[in-house]
Amino acid sequence: MSYSGHGYYGGPPPPPGGWPAPPPGGWPPPYPPQGHPPPPDYGYPPSQYPQPYYVPGTMMVPVAVQPMPTPAPPPPDGGQSTYITNYIYHGETTVTQGDNQVQVVESSGEYDWVPTTAMMASSLTGRAVVGGHEGWDGSPLWVIRGWHNGDLMPGKLSVRHNAASVVYDGKEISVQNIEVLCAKPENLRWVPASNGNVPPGAIPGGRTASGETLYVGRARYQLSVTPGKIHPSHNSCYIAFAGQEVSHKMYDVLCRIS
Repeated sequence: MSYSGHGYYGGPPPPPGGWPAPPPGGWPPPYPPQGHPPPPDYGYPPSQYPQPYYVPGTMMVPVAVQPMPTPAPPPPDGGQSTYITNYIYHGETTVTQGDNQVQVVESSGEYDWVPTTAMMASSLTGRAVVGGHEGWDGSPLWVIRGWHNGDLMPGKLSVRHNAASVVYDGKEISVQNIEVLCAKPENLRWVPASNGNVPPGAIPGGRTASGETLYVGRARYQLSVTPGKIHPSHNSCYIAFAGQEVSHKMYDVLCRIS
């Protein structure tokens, strides 16, 4: 009796005359207890056995890996300078920062202008020059300066209320980016003056767009003592009060002690 099915290994079609009959006791188990299964006996020469085929695989080849270069650290300030402290006018020079020209002014060593903002200026407590006080709550007013419409002008900062302002064309102008005047109290004094005049040692606090020097002054008005700007060609000291620019012919001038 011949066996006419395909082999259990999925071999080729049976040869002529069919598959040979199974041996007595049946076919051996397909896998012995250990090792690989024996090759099947197809009943014809081995040269006619089915040939194996191979599937190409990936071959792991060692490759030399170059280490990644370590990037250079960025410059400490990110490549841009935020500001340079402007000192009181006393022999000035000009430098270029990118597209901007920044005025760098030498300090006399007695005082300097420290760049900050109205919100952050409280960090200068103990160094800032107190120029007066508010009339309605007695809070201190610091001497500051700020830019508006091409003019660099002395003004006031209410540090308790984080509010800074200068005056221009009859109005009080709020400013955020400011410079706070810092000095030791023993280096400065307030000297009475009038009609746009300033005594020797008066501290320049800014200048107009046309180049006229403005000085640091203060005046009394409705219970307040308020720092502001002395404009010599206008024969006046101007202070900010309740949103307006108020002119005074009698005022104090901030001066160095010689």
